Parts: sequence; C-alpha cells; structure tokens
Amino acid sequence: MTARQVIHELEALPPDEQAEVIRFAYRLDAERQLTGPELSSLADKMVHTSDLAEVALVRDAIVRGFYGTNSHA
Repeated sequence: MTARQVIHELEALPPDEQAEVIRFAYRLDAERQLTGPELSSLADKMVHTSDLAEVALVRDAIVRGFYGTNSHA
C-alpha cells in the first residue's frame, strides 16, 4: 500500500478515528530519532534563519530528533 492510498483511506474515516490516527502520528514523530540528512537539514535551517522563535523551534526539533523523547542526557 502506498502513502497516497493510506491517506485516501484516512480521509474516509469518521472524525473520531481520524483524531486517533493524528494522535498516533504525533506520538510516532515525537519518539522517532531523525536520520543524519534530516538533522543536517534542520541544522542548515537553524543557521540560515534570523527569527529567534524559529531558531528555538528548530533547536528543540534537533535535540528531540537526535535523542528521541526518552533522552537520558
């Protein structure tokens, strides 16, 4: 099954089941460590922005993506 097919199936779900899938996706995103290229892309984004709020968000994403949510650092 492709991502497009999964998305199509998700769109057909009732709102309460869509909400359950969204919660799962957020949890999965928060727990997943990022790959090297993903971390590099975030670091590049952080270096090239002058918006301090954006810098803080990207920095947090880098830390979460490097350590995951179960950080012992």
